[in-house]
Amino acid sequence: MSLINIEIDEAAIAALAAAPSVKRDMRARGRRVVQAAQTTAPVDTGEYRDSIHLEDGDEDGEVLVVASADHSIYVEHGTRQPGHPAHHTLTNALDAAGGDT
Repeated sequence: MSLINIEIDEAAIAALAAAPSVKRDMRARGRRVVQAAQTTAPVDTGEYRDSIHLEDGDEDGEVLVVASADHSIYVEHGTRQPGHPAHHTLTNALDAAGGDT
């Protein structure tokens, strides 16, 4: 039986995440998630829907889809009170846009 030795070039992988083409692709994917989330968000006043936006993450090429309204956590995950179910808007938008959770 032969052994195979694999060496991972972590610097090359880190550089790939910072490549302009990868950053453009990540932002395009993020915009699709934002669009899907805003389209399907429950609307009372519109504050939650309008707060959904894209942000750059840290230096490793991360892109974040954020709902910044103060009550976003309750819209996304619901509450124990009757009439306030979880909507899972951001999770469902990620799935609809072809992303991975």
